[in-house]
Amino acid sequence: MAHFHIDHAALTGNQNEPTHAAKPQEEFHNVFDYPDFIEMRPPLRKAVHTVAEESFDQPVLPVQIERMAVALEEQLERETRKYEAQKAVFNNQKTELNDLVRLYTQVLQVISRNPDPNNTDVEDLIFAVDQTRQGLRNLPTKDGEGPLYNPDSVREIEPATFYDFVIQRLAHPYFINDSHALKRQNLSSEGQKFVERLSAYAFRDWDAYLTHEYDAQHIIKNEKKLDDKVYYTKLEETELKYADKAYAQVFADTFNDFAELLTPAYLKDFEIHTTPIPVANAVLRRRLTAIIYKYFLVDDQGYEHVMDEPIKQIKTKYAFYLDNFSD
Repeated sequence: MAHFHIDHAALTGNQNEPTHAAKPQEEFHNVFDYPDFIEMRPPLRKAVHTVAEESFDQPVLPVQIERMAVALEEQLERETRKYEAQKAVFNNQKTELNDLVRLYTQVLQVISRNPDPNNTDVEDLIFAVDQTRQGLRNLPTKDGEGPLYNPDSVREIEPATFYDFVIQRLAHPYFINDSHALKRQNLSSEGQKFVERLSAYAFRDWDAYLTHEYDAQHIIKNEKKLDDKVYYTKLEETELKYADKAYAQVFADTFNDFAELLTPAYLKDFEIHTTPIPVANAVLRRRLTAIIYKYFLVDDQGYEHVMDEPIKQIKTKYAFYLDNFSD
């Protein structure tokens, strides 16, 4: 994903919003961890989308705005969580943190444009966003250097958590030796690509992904003077490109079955990214592995076949269109 650096100072008219080395608050309030965040997410996404749209100084395609909005939303959450974990800002991070605070300021301005006194959800969101912004501003300065945000970096999956357990099992056919250590040097080149792809799904925003597909199709449908063959071929290429959305449902079904098996018999709670699975239990491992094999359509050699049927259906559909509706 490309990194978009927006001049938030120019957007907000606030040219100087420094980070203060004041005493940190007793507790850092992160909007992404609020109990009611599931209700807050839609208006927050809408505000971020507006910030992205207004950052362009000339008309652009909807898909470009959507990509920037997704990038900004991911940047907001990942940077906020980083500073929350650090509980400080290193000297080399001050510019980055100032940009993050300004982004929160712009989001607040968008949310507050048309206040509705009867909409308590929006009021709660304004409060949560402002609390997060203030928490970031009040972080103490720390000597030394810390990591800077890299939107192209792959977030690490915690060992023994849901995605780690699933990918470990699906990677078995690609291991070079029998140690089954999920390390790059122990995977074939094909296996390395396979693991990288599945790991990306662990953090993919599937709603945004479907929006990208819709925008791509919209562009094709509005292109002028396309003959039928080119038109259907382009649509087929787009559907094939986004066909891996099938993994969203497969991962969801697998997680739901995991949760049903693990709680409360083995775990009190089961969070998808943070709860380690008790992998030392051999019986439990076998039962969980059977769930994976069922949903990922794993064959006798250990290879999964999630994409086989979606790709077949897309190709069959467009072969029919090309045979019957193209000149």
